[in-house]
Amino acid sequence: MKTEEKSPQKLTCTLEKSKVGVVAVLLVMAIAFVVLIFYMRGSSVVESEVISESSLQDIINVSELSTFTAVYNGIAEVKNEKNEKQTDYYVSYEAKVKAGIDFSKVSIECDDKNKSIKITVPDVYITDISVDIASLDYIFLNEKANRTAVSEQALKACEQDVEEESQQQQAIIDLAQENARNVLKALVLPFVEQNSPDYAIEIL
Repeated sequence: MKTEEKSPQKLTCTLEKSKVGVVAVLLVMAIAFVVLIFYMRGSSVVESEVISESSLQDIINVSELSTFTAVYNGIAEVKNEKNEKQTDYYVSYEAKVKAGIDFSKVSIECDDKNKSIKITVPDVYITDISVDIASLDYIFLNEKANRTAVSEQALKACEQDVEEESQQQQAIIDLAQENARNVLKALVLPFVEQNSPDYAIEIL
């Protein structure tokens, strides 16, 4: 009885087919493994990024932010220290006034039943006043007031004047309030759209 011997050519072909089969199996296993990893990662992301008041508060966790800056030109009146009815001099100045909100006081309410998020913006206030000392220009009514220390006195008078004036400028408050709403929307909206696009955002 003769034993059939495989030729070297047939043997090589068989080995090549075996290699192809092994590579195909490994490739399928690798794809399955990658899909499994992405699935597990996707699940963890969904679970960790849940819309809540605390998660939204973390996004806007800024103690103070100036949302509007105005350049103010004014004239301060400086009275005589001994006689308040007498004006020593007037001083014109240029100042920058910044207004904003305290972001730690932003109120956030999440209504899961109605799928809505209500954000309440706190009152705007003047956050910073900066008078440009190089811009000071004097008109003296009392020449005795024109002394070395006049710049320091005039600067304080200008700071007080711009603070009082800016508090009465409703336009500064309104613009800062509107900008604060826009900032809050820009911070919160991407997070909500990514995780809960069916939620409506209301900023008051």
